[in-house]
Amino acid sequence: MNPPGETSAGPAVEKRHAPRARCLRAAHCVFNSGCSDLSVLVRNVSATGAKLTGDELFCLPEEFELQIANAAGAVTARRVRRVWSRPDSIGVEFLEPERELPSGAVEPAAAALR
Repeated sequence: MNPPGETSAGPAVEKRHAPRARCLRAAHCVFNSGCSDLSVLVRNVSATGAKLTGDELFCLPEEFELQIANAAGAVTARRVRRVWSRPDSIGVEFLEPERELPSGAVEPAAAALR
């Protein structure tokens, strides 16, 4: 039997650039010039990216805006790019710094997060 983190081929290769923190936050992926959105869950997040889960993730474009609600009800947004995908989850890389959306400027589809 192999020790944790090792396979029969040797040690597992760590591909992450930053440590991740587990979380469970509601979010919206906004795309198509703000005309389309998809509800997802953020399962873990790091300084460089996040793992998202949800249904119909295959319909997301390569780049989109990720709007995440925090516990206080504020919504932050970031431009992201898909870096890997599975049928029920995708990994995204952050392309820009986080910005807080003013309460009146939240995308209509993301208003359900509040």
